[in-house]
Amino acid sequence: MTGEAAVPDYHVTRRGWFSRRRRNRRAVVQRRSLLLMLWAAMARVAREAWLVGQVVGKVIAVLAVLGGAGWGGRWAVRYVVDSPRFQVKQIDITPLQHVRREELVALVGVALGDRLLSIDTDEVAARLATHPWVAAAQVKRHLPSVLHIALVERRAVAVASLSGLYLVDENGRPFKRARMDEAEGLPVLTGIGREPYAKLPEASAAVFREALAVLDDYRSRPGRPALSEVSIDSRFGFALILLEGGAEIRLGRGEYSKKLARFDQILEAVEKEHLGGLSAVRVVNLDLGGRQVPVFLHGRDGDAAAERPASKPGKT
Repeated sequence: MTGEAAVPDYHVTRRGWFSRRRRNRRAVVQRRSLLLMLWAAMARVAREAWLVGQVVGKVIAVLAVLGGAGWGGRWAVRYVVDSPRFQVKQIDITPLQHVRREELVALVGVALGDRLLSIDTDEVAARLATHPWVAAAQVKRHLPSVLHIALVERRAVAVASLSGLYLVDENGRPFKRARMDEAEGLPVLTGIGREPYAKLPEASAAVFREALAVLDDYRSRPGRPALSEVSIDSRFGFALILLEGGAEIRLGRGEYSKKLARFDQILEAVEKEHLGGLSAVRVVNLDLGGRQVPVFLHGRDGDAAAERPASKPGKT
């Protein structure tokens, strides 16, 4: 027809009494076949698997390179460690006064020809520290072939009577049973037995340190008589026993320098008045305070029970 527009043919369907829905009979919806959908899904899975495979392949390649490098590094390290160039050819040990070198070498546990780079230096230092005379040990490698060992030796400053004589270091700690030659010339610390020390080792060491401080104070002035013993009493404090004559100098606790200065005055007075010197003195009690210091002398007949108190400092 001329001048007329083509009008699509709509089929009107009724839905209820008042509503209608139009449907275009010319619009055709084509369904995808099941085979195409399956192919597309397989293609997508294959593409994702390819991408994952690439990533996994790169990771495996990196791990292979690292593994090869690690194996090569271990082989290189083992080659260097086993090299004759790095075998122990010399063991340097700080000489100690009280320990023979052979005894220390046995504790080191390293022989000439051993692999220097495989030695555990901390373990060697720990073995050396078990020796009673070794206060500290430091072990180092000096490439290519020297094992250097620096040792610090303990210093025995006194002997403690603990059901036997034990050497005591400057920290107040007994560290070994004393032989007669080792204990010779050292003052003896008495008053703390083995059982009390075993029960309270830290407190006992603190008391020993205080006794050593009293010794240092006494020795700070040259010319004072030699000591043989420092007596420790939990109630009365410290007393010094002179080597010559065995006189007892009772100091108590505290103000040691002041009390020892008064003791010096008493010694001068004893020598000045010709009372027999140190051999005549039995007890000097410096722990009472006040202006008077009791000084007890042996009797003229040598009887230690005879005593005469002093009425003034320095007088007998």
